[in-house]
Amino acid sequence: MPKTILVVDDETVVVEISKRKLEDIGYEVNTASNGNEAFASLKTKIPDLIVLDIQMPQMNGYTFIMEKVKIPEYENIPVIVLTAYNEMEPLFKRHNVSDYLLKPLKLQDLIDRIVGIIGRP
Repeated sequence: MPKTILVVDDETVVVEISKRKLEDIGYEVNTASNGNEAFASLKTKIPDLIVLDIQMPQMNGYTFIMEKVKIPEYENIPVIVLTAYNEMEPLFKRHNVSDYLLKPLKLQDLIDRIVGIIGRP
């Protein structure tokens, strides 16, 4: 069974390009456009990894991380954060974020980080 990744970002282009590339190399990909949709997705399928934008409407990525760790079934799911703010690194480390990438996103960097955390599909 392929490994599953949940991509959470309100930028449709980022979601679609990431989804297509990750599926092309063999991952199963679910998507959400904000933290609320991400939690709804987690209720139907727990992914092997979450790729999470920080700035989103409704529930942003930071709030999602803070809520995720309160739920035992979700607290150990690895998270790669996508952000435009490099100064947030200490915050990510404090909240057990697996890795982060600065936007604009380079897909090969994302793939390399995913493979380093959960392995190949």
